[in-house]
Amino acid sequence: MADVSIKKVSDTHFAVQGVLMMHTVMSIINEVANNFNSQNEITIDFAEVKNSDSAAVALIVSWLAKAKIKNIKLHLLNLPQQILDIAKASDLLEILPID
Repeated sequence: MADVSIKKVSDTHFAVQGVLMMHTVMSIINEVANNFNSQNEITIDFAEVKNSDSAAVALIVSWLAKAKIKNIKLHLLNLPQQILDIAKASDLLEILPID
């Protein structure tokens, strides 16, 4: 089974590494959200994501909802094509804060 992790680059920048799929996303769902209390903006970089499925989109939507409640602006960098394709097919592409 492939793993996923979150690397804290700085207080406002995180990097997702590994595989974002149904069997891995729950292990990181709170790692970024736990930092929502102390920041105004957070950047999440997906450049090191090797594979993903619709669970990755659900994870991102969850993070967006939690950020909105805390009035935090998220920035998503280097989203893999798989995530973009699923978001587009689900009519979610327009709500993703892609930089």
